[in-house]
Amino acid sequence: MNSKTTTLVVDSDRRQCETICHALEGEGLQVHVTDNQYAALDRIQRLEIDVLIAPLKADRIDGLKLLEAAYGKNPDVGVIFTTAANVLETDTGIKATLHHKSSFFLPKPLRPVHLKAFLHKILETRRLTLENRRLQSQIDNRVGPLQLTGHSAGMQEVRQIISQVAPTKATVMIRGERGTGKELVARAIHHRSLRPGQLVVFNCAALAEGLAESELFGHERGAFTGAHRMRKGRFETAHGGTLFLDEVGKLSLSNQSRLLRVLEERTFERVGGNESVQVDVRIVSATNRDLEDAVENGEFLADLYDRLNVIQIALPPLRERREDIPLLVKVFIEEFSRENRKAVKNITSRALRTLMNHDWPGNVRELRNCIEGMVVMSNRSELNLEDLPEHTLKAAGENSQFIFSAPTALDAAQSELTESHLDLEVGLSLAEIEKESIRATLKHVENNKAKAAQILGVSKRTIFRKIKEYGLSAG
Repeated sequence: MNSKTTTLVVDSDRRQCETICHALEGEGLQVHVTDNQYAALDRIQRLEIDVLIAPLKADRIDGLKLLEAAYGKNPDVGVIFTTAANVLETDTGIKATLHHKSSFFLPKPLRPVHLKAFLHKILETRRLTLENRRLQSQIDNRVGPLQLTGHSAGMQEVRQIISQVAPTKATVMIRGERGTGKELVARAIHHRSLRPGQLVVFNCAALAEGLAESELFGHERGAFTGAHRMRKGRFETAHGGTLFLDEVGKLSLSNQSRLLRVLEERTFERVGGNESVQVDVRIVSATNRDLEDAVENGEFLADLYDRLNVIQIALPPLRERREDIPLLVKVFIEEFSRENRKAVKNITSRALRTLMNHDWPGNVRELRNCIEGMVVMSNRSELNLEDLPEHTLKAAGENSQFIFSAPTALDAAQSELTESHLDLEVGLSLAEIEKESIRATLKHVENNKAKAAQILGVSKRTIFRKIKEYGLSAG
């Protein structure tokens, strides 16, 4: 057993303490013993208790209070209560608490063989919990961080919510524009939940009302023309796992009603059938539609909206987290160079700045497709402006809002910078790129702020403000 498993034995009966400690010998535990509640609470505060062995009720010892304190420090704590055999039969509140906390009840007189059996169950549960967390960490390394890429505040918040909500049973609604990665978030939630079933994806906008009903809930043989055999729907397929309902706002009102019933009762009937099918399915939904307006207009059931919107994850559009673009570009270059056996390793700073000036209405999906095309068509080791699609160049120039202006303005200023070059690595944040661009330009023009503003295509007021913001000079 794990020698780091910390066990606290609490009992005012010295003989019983000796019996318990003797039974624990050879189990590789760090055992702490105390004979009163105050000392036990002090140990719980100073240590993270993995196993608690204490009376349920005894003179000046309240086992439930000890459990509450230990649970506050370690939600995975296991507990073995020792007490009179008739206590659970007369106190339903205690029974409910024990069931909820996954605790064990050991009646007096205590038998070491029973104590060891319960202890081994607790230790095995602890081992499985640690193993699950190890596997979850591997999943995060392989799936989560790679696909939910970005250091921006918005993406950090998304990953934090995923981490908190994934291990629970809570229903999740993902909001975001097209291409922001709603399905990736759903997959991250499912993988981190470690539910034994699979993730099943259903696009609510892909099928007409009748077909959508059959796809979701299945149908019996003869339910309609062409139904030659019984067919399970997405709900049954997702039993024990997660059902991801993409574009849930496109469901018909009739199917919304059926979905609401499943969420409330966890049962449904296949189309054309009368037999109730019970399922254990976690629902994760996604929409780019304003469902609050849909509810107001009678196009979406208010009760269903409340059921689906228990936890909401809002994905920021790419134009609101441009600082993530360099890292995304780096990841996509590596991915598509590997897939297509290309030698592309990098992208020029001017091409990267152009990508950062684009608004990306299709968000990360559009950027990914753009980089894939650039890598496939390139015969060099570095992507440059010539590799960018014409519409991206044009849109970036028209939408430029940054101090490093559109490529055409940069080209016009090249005569001013013939002897000065700014090499930036992929992965720098937007603020870092802007700061280095201003620093290099000021150095080249010998701190002539008016000239630097002219070269960079911004006002002198902006230059002064940025100099102060980044602490580039005293003036």
